[in-house]
Amino acid sequence: MEVVLIKKFTVYLIRHGETYLNKFDRMQGWADAPLTDKGIQDAHQAAQKVLNVHFDQAFSSDLSRAVNTAHIILKDTHNDSLQVTQLKNIREAFFGYFEGANGPETWDTICRPLGYSGIDDFLSEHTFYEARDAMHAADPFKVAEDAQTFKKRILAGVDQLAEQAHDGETLLVVSHMDAIRSLIQLLNPQIDVHLPIKNGSLNILNFTDNHAEVVAYDR
Repeated sequence: MEVVLIKKFTVYLIRHGETYLNKFDRMQGWADAPLTDKGIQDAHQAAQKVLNVHFDQAFSSDLSRAVNTAHIILKDTHNDSLQVTQLKNIREAFFGYFEGANGPETWDTICRPLGYSGIDDFLSEHTFYEARDAMHAADPFKVAEDAQTFKKRILAGVDQLAEQAHDGETLLVVSHMDAIRSLIQLLNPQIDVHLPIKNGSLNILNFTDNHAEVVAYDR
């Protein structure tokens, strides 16, 4: 009789620390501002939440704010012998024409013609993937990621984590706000993810092969 092996692993999914574009409430997708002093402190505080966790592998997006946050967490938790594997697929969404623009003004431009006061109002009735389509439609260059492109990329990133994880391992993964909320919404639509999550926020996922349970959100 063939024995089917089931691989189980845990992901500690953390949002990077505050950057200068976060501080100034600017759109930050693939644009990559450095961490502020507060952002560095956010990373140290995130490390306190996982202080006693032994990580077997560490991953981040390839944007410096995520990479640097991961290194701080690994050092503070005495896991700094680990290399940080950078995955482009777990980057933030690409905002195209709107990269670096004022955040509230951008979402007013996108959402008001659709009958909403802003992005929080829009997301109270729509998914993050619908927000991606709305931004893509409003982008005069049509280069902002649409829902299908973004979802395909994020799920490819999850597949990369699943392929590289070994049974019983615990992974540190540092990513971005909309990427995290979009993934959580996909895994558990019952969780209300429409409001922003904190820089340094902790989310915990238990994977059994390619299926995941959300154990903690925005801690």
